Amino acid sequence: MARSLVGLDVGSHSVKAVELVRAGGRFRVAHAAVVATPPGGVVDGAAQDPKVLAPAIREAFDRARIRNRRVNTALSGRAVVVREVRLPTMPDAELAQAVRFEAERYLPAASKDAAVDFQILERVQEGQTTRLDVLFVAARRDVVDGFSLALREAGVTPEVLEVTSFALMRLFQSETQEGAVVLADLGADSSDILVVHKGRLRLARSVPVAGNALTRAVAGRLGLEPTAAQAAKEEKAVAVANPARLTDRVCARVAEAILPVLGDILTELRRSIDFFQSRWPGEAVQKVILSGGTARLSNIAALFADELGVPVEVGDPFRVAAADGVDPALGPVLATAVGLALRGAEP
Repeated sequence: MARSLVGLDVGSHSVKAVELVRAGGRFRVAHAAVVATPPGGVVDGAAQDPKVLAPAIREAFDRARIRNRRVNTALSGRAVVVREVRLPTMPDAELAQAVRFEAERYLPAASKDAAVDFQILERVQEGQTTRLDVLFVAARRDVVDGFSLALREAGVTPEVLEVTSFALMRLFQSETQEGAVVLADLGADSSDILVVHKGRLRLARSVPVAGNALTRAVAGRLGLEPTAAQAAKEEKAVAVANPARLTDRVCARVAEAILPVLGDILTELRRSIDFFQSRWPGEAVQKVILSGGTARLSNIAALFADELGVPVEVGDPFRVAAADGVDPALGPVLATAVGLALRGAEP
């Protein structure tokens, strides 16, 4: 029997573990679990205390009944930088140094011992000169080491440590091959916004506006403690442009509270779309695909479509990997974990 494929997505709000197995000509989700991340366990994408985080990772595997502890996992949010740069043609050793220099420009000043990886995407002729389009990924070394320690403490061995951007591109690969598509992963602490054009990553941004900001807005408007505000958001929140039209008074108040935050996310999506279209004029964004826990917000796709003027949908990882025994509502939450597991299926 072929070995299963396991994806582990560790976020600031929850830990997601997914095990895929081959079933005929496609994949099936054999096991999956979502458990709460301990308070302060992950901040800005970085593991704050590996000994606090490790039990949650173990619990996810135990609850899902996943025996295979060799996993594909990822860094996310502001803990990692993904950029495309154009550089002159040069020997490999010099190119590695040039990419590191570029990467360190985007990291905090003290991050001289950064973990950097890169890939040459294309050789471009500019007049008489050939230049290189290079995609690099960079993270502070202490962030990588802290996350690796949490995995070891949990008894988990990472086969691949990548970034969530690539996991989402892999998951939605069939939808990003022709035109331009925006992938927006709306998490708890941050929203990761990607623009993928003909299968190639053109823009990757992480903005600090997401589910927790919605919860804080509900808490402030309704005078609730964080736990009660989270519950109110999950049970009553509806994404609408005119909350006054809602007949349920609590729903209306929650909708009023979250609307400015949703407006901030929309602003960042518009900026990303505008940036792409300024660089590639004439290339229209075909659609926006939402994922992450905040994408479960009622009516969010319809509101965003109206505001952005392009089709918006909530991504469904179960189109790629069937999941008969998993609550369909968990699809957006498990998207990154499924995309990570699929890394093991690539040639």
